[in-house]
Amino acid sequence: MKPIELVEEYILDHDLREASAKIYKAAMKALERFFGPAVDVTTIERRQILAWRNKVIDGGLSKRSWNTYSNHLRTVWGYAIEHSILPQAMVNPFKKTTVVAPKRPSKIVAGEAIHRARRWLMSLADEEHCTNQRSRITPAWFWLATFEMFYYTGIRLNALLCLRLQDVDWNNQLILVRGETEKTHREFRVPIVEGLAPHIERLLLEAERLGFSPKDQLFNVNRFSPHYKRAEMNSDQVEAMYKKLIDKLGVRMTPHRFRHTLATDLMKQPERNIHLTKSLLNHSNIATTMSYIEADYDHMREVLHERSLHQGALQLVRHADETGAPGTSEPRVRELGSTEQLQLEHGRAVLADPATQELAAALMQLQFDRAGTEPSLPPEELFTPSLLFTIMSSTATTPYSRTGSARSSTRFAARASP
Repeated sequence: MKPIELVEEYILDHDLREASAKIYKAAMKALERFFGPAVDVTTIERRQILAWRNKVIDGGLSKRSWNTYSNHLRTVWGYAIEHSILPQAMVNPFKKTTVVAPKRPSKIVAGEAIHRARRWLMSLADEEHCTNQRSRITPAWFWLATFEMFYYTGIRLNALLCLRLQDVDWNNQLILVRGETEKTHREFRVPIVEGLAPHIERLLLEAERLGFSPKDQLFNVNRFSPHYKRAEMNSDQVEAMYKKLIDKLGVRMTPHRFRHTLATDLMKQPERNIHLTKSLLNHSNIATTMSYIEADYDHMREVLHERSLHQGALQLVRHADETGAPGTSEPRVRELGSTEQLQLEHGRAVLADPATQELAAALMQLQFDRAGTEPSLPPEELFTPSLLFTIMSSTATTPYSRTGSARSSTRFAARASP
């Protein structure tokens, strides 16, 4: 069997989007360039695949592109072996032939750049409305609606192009994305949020005025402007609009980068709901969702700081005496940050409870009764270490001093911390 025959057999048996079928054919074409179009696929062995891999990577092909070839061809060979198109005793020659590719550079769009793009599109829409003259991106109101659709939903470009008028459920504020338009082949819905609603409403009103039928392509700039002659909007027209944004702002923007940006922004929220992000982006598995997430080092630093604050570790941070006296050091005194202020306020609220005050008074009395000696605590089973003891020790030892009671309180906080 020839390579082209094998890939056509696979495509025939699967409900693939046109773009997906092109990727499989491109991978097989790459194989043909190395082995020849007349090669019998049953004769190809893993060692030959590794030789092909090394040659193309040494020749300048990126490791990520090779992995695309390897993964798609492994799928084709696996399908053929499973269905006896190839001998079932045959070992898949593409098994474990991928390589470790370098991490992709960040594909998110900065919030400030998004705001500038939005303001520019809004100004063009106002200009067209006031002057009735064609702007650089026309009709600006339509392209603003398209821009906001990508921003608020993270929808794939192909899915947006396949949306029909009847896919918008205005009463329930939902938009249906049909399974046959998605690479995952799964149907799902995206919510129409407050910021997106005015643009969808304008789109629906204009579509109604122009006599759209329920199955007509909704995001079709050709129907909303006399300056376009196509029957349906395609990806080239969307990419042309984004190219104008890039030329104007000097910032790389694409619909797919908006997906990365949305995923990253959602994971920065306090809830950090990975399953919500997975559902909104319609990923098949959670690993795909995680691959979109950029490391947020500021958030990472904040979480680690909260941990040390809760456990009382910050109270044990010491520094050398700036006077130069040997062997002297004191706990470092610094101004509380915003997170610590919230923790402190929470602790004060807890201490306002009468029962808590009684317990706190008893514990503090225990410290005073044992002043000048090593303080001992009640048995651990008599209380549960919590933020309360961290707050109590903070208030008892601020500012730090060289007195015996202050040093005892510091050790108390350290022992009470979990």
